[in-house]
Amino acid sequence: MHHVTFSEIGGPEVLKVESFELPEIGPDEVRVSIEAIGVNRFEALYRRNFYVVPPSLPSVMGVEGVGTVKEAGSEVVGHSIGDRVAILPVQTPFVGSGIYATHANVPASALVKSIPGTTAIEEAAVWMAGLQAYNLITKVSVGAGDAVLVTAGTSPVGSALIQFARDMGATVLATTRTAAREQELLDLGAHHVIATDEQTLTDIVMDATGSKGVKVVLDTVGGALLAQCVACLAEGGSLFSYGAQTSPDITSARVDVPLVALDRRSLAFVDLFELTDVPERFAAAQEYIRSAVASGAFKPRIDSIFQLEDVQEAHRRMEDGCLRGKVVITTK
Repeated sequence: MHHVTFSEIGGPEVLKVESFELPEIGPDEVRVSIEAIGVNRFEALYRRNFYVVPPSLPSVMGVEGVGTVKEAGSEVVGHSIGDRVAILPVQTPFVGSGIYATHANVPASALVKSIPGTTAIEEAAVWMAGLQAYNLITKVSVGAGDAVLVTAGTSPVGSALIQFARDMGATVLATTRTAAREQELLDLGAHHVIATDEQTLTDIVMDATGSKGVKVVLDTVGGALLAQCVACLAEGGSLFSYGAQTSPDITSARVDVPLVALDRRSLAFVDLFELTDVPERFAAAQEYIRSAVASGAFKPRIDSIFQLEDVQEAHRRMEDGCLRGKVVITTK
């Protein structure tokens, strides 16, 4: 057995792959032999101590992955030895004994049966992005005739949001920094693409919506772009922020929006656990994601694949800033 740990705060170089032995599983736990691991931006923030939860050193990592059940506790129902399962991000900053590993002990509540027809690598790109996207797109009712603006559309969550909003019948506007990536977003289903380094966001949005503005903005960029996004809202519209890519430290990110700009509009910060902590919404999200994958409405994108021993390189790629999908780590 091997897992990834870090014993000091810093860049990717602090990540180490070490051999270890898991303790016996608890009655409500499952031991999983992990095949593929989804890498997330917040994990890079976590090892730099820029996340909302400070690391307790030495620390393990990882919240999502796909693998096979090797052992199940006495109180576990619904999971049997040999089942392929997905580990969902139901805890922070890591799930169970940490998913950056060849094996992990995880609570049975963090497991779902794997999606039929997907490979382990494909499914490792599904759940974190899919759950966050579902959480965001269902904060208010979205359907035919509604306009939705998605920032950072080429990111894993942004890509999922474009596909979900399109599947729900909305008109989708998506941003990227330069026009070089416009076709990627059009291929994902965006109706309009705005290159924010080269175009004026509000001009494009208002032109595309007949000067009405959008019903919903889903923003992970923050900074100056967030204020521009507020100006794109229609009367009664809502902006949901779920990150701050322009700030290296999430705890220091700030919102600078003129108060009057929020007249008959709303702005809120959203975290994934407001979905996973509500059983009815969590179940609905899982059902929708499974259906969307099965129908082809949601096709997760893979940016790159690394072996566990190359975890440092995986994190360097994560911090590169030009991802074309999910970074995935495999153990075999």
